Amino acid sequence: MLTEDRGFLPLKSHLRSHHSARSLAFLVGCAAVLTWWGGQAVLFPDMSGDKPVPASGAAFVPMLLGIGVLISTIDGMADFSRAAALPRSHVLARHLTVAFGIAVLSACIALLLSGATDAIPLACRNLLGFTGLAALSAALFGLRLSWLLPVTQTVPAFLLGTPGTGGTDTWWAWPRATTANGTAWVIATGLMATGMLLVLLRADRST
Repeated sequence: MLTEDRGFLPLKSHLRSHHSARSLAFLVGCAAVLTWWGGQAVLFPDMSGDKPVPASGAAFVPMLLGIGVLISTIDGMADFSRAAALPRSHVLARHLTVAFGIAVLSACIALLLSGATDAIPLACRNLLGFTGLAALSAALFGLRLSWLLPVTQTVPAFLLGTPGTGGTDTWWAWPRATTANGTAWVIATGLMATGMLLVLLRADRST
């Protein structure tokens, strides 16, 4: 008979099968980069041949954090998890909520430490959008390719700085838009809602 010390602990098993220590280390590493980079603008080379594109750490690093949130859901015991009594989508929803919360908290602490508190809204908006893109990528191509769409988004967002008509930013440059830009918030929120819905639906269909 199993003793209390050697018994099955669902939370411990979940954390171990998802390599949570490794995922947490990745998120902390991203937060460390954000602490160093902060709200300072760095010039990215413009692929269109125009002037370099300025972007801050608060705009760029959330892409890495968003990918980390989805990568953390890769289950090393997927076959066992499919046979669990609780639907996979329920477990996944809880995992994503906690992982996203850790990512948001990490970004906020990093920007507080760097003295760039005014960049927190930008980081939170971009974390919404990039996490949604990562979830959408995971739903379409699988969790191991959840990085594909967020990385693809960086090309027009950070490497093509040519503005649209009248000198205004084009919609696909939403990660670099100011926090007063309502369209950027709508895009980021829409990506988050759509991505999460699709990745949870995919989780149930794969069980």
